[in-house]
Amino acid sequence: MSAEASSGSRVERKKEETKQKIISVAMKLFEEQGVDQTTMEQIAKEVDIAKGTLYNYFSVKEAIICEYIQRSFQERNTERIMQLQKMPDTRSRMKFILELLFKGIQDQKEIFEKYFIYQIRNMISLDRDTGMKSGMRLLARKIIMLGQESGELRCDMPFEILVALFEFVFVEVAQELYMKPESFNAEETIESCINLFLNGVKNTAIKN
Repeated sequence: MSAEASSGSRVERKKEETKQKIISVAMKLFEEQGVDQTTMEQIAKEVDIAKGTLYNYFSVKEAIICEYIQRSFQERNTERIMQLQKMPDTRSRMKFILELLFKGIQDQKEIFEKYFIYQIRNMISLDRDTGMKSGMRLLARKIIMLGQESGELRCDMPFEILVALFEFVFVEVAQELYMKPESFNAEETIESCINLFLNGVKNTAIKN
């Protein structure tokens, strides 16, 4: 390895170490005192970096939360994809993922609320690169792909539109939880949203 390449690797490792420390410190502060009560200045101070340096990594607190959740997904994605491949159909795969996600929401409700607001803003951006980029998107893509390979899901629409519809189902179910926590029935809501999704993207050539 050349000296230049070695130096570049060290710089990248240092950046990654700093990013991981920011995420770790920020999530600890969010848990201890709440997201709204935590400032970017406080995070920078606890990490021992300049405020400007923090903004070079994350423009807002919600971006830190987004990165934390995305990394959490990615760490478990290999195992989850293996589980998805063993399941018989799209319905069972969607149910598995949505139930998994809502367990995470119930464990970290405030964190996920901030995540949803941030992601919804990105979803409506005309720049796809700023849209939802998460481990969930990888899982959604896998579910759509498996459904199309089996002939269960239609192939006459752009693949990314089907993925976006899957993500929309997830956001809608989450919205029900946050808007109507007292009357929210996870099983019924998930089932109805899965039905809505499947009725729109199923292969109409299949005779029922």
